[in-house]
Amino acid sequence: MASTKTHEKNTIVIPVDGSKNSHRAFTWYCEHLLKENDKLIIVHAYAVPPMQAAKHSSVDFKNQLLEWQILVQKAEEKAKKVLKPFEDIAKSLKVQVSSRFLYAGGAAGEVVVKTAKDEGASLIIIGSRGLGSIRRTIMGSVSDYIVHHTSTPVIVVPPG
Repeated sequence: MASTKTHEKNTIVIPVDGSKNSHRAFTWYCEHLLKENDKLIIVHAYAVPPMQAAKHSSVDFKNQLLEWQILVQKAEEKAKKVLKPFEDIAKSLKVQVSSRFLYAGGAAGEVVVKTAKDEGASLIIIGSRGLGSIRRTIMGSVSDYIVHHTSTPVIVVPPG
């Protein structure tokens, strides 16, 4: 029996943070895996600014809330700037891909794992800073978190 199944899109999630490592991961994808009709999801996680403890006066609380909202807005604007170079590169690709550029507040590993699940990703490609085991244990590692908390295959692109 012949299969009538058409080429299914690969959904690729690439987390970016503006570093050389995330650019290298995106470039690696373009050079090694890029295929016509891929669905490319570029995601950036930003730290949500903490809201200071509320003061006793409701007027002070309103001012704090307004200041916090301004900080969140600035963090979102910065996130958009991180994504912009990747949007420009995606527009110039020689093959047709659909691409989405997402940003979300929260811990980077958690945002990436949730995005991959929500988007039905077939692969996550992330750049690594190449931390040694001691530094990774102390500081944590986004790529390590992702590998251990997702059921999606992950490619970790090492430092150059």
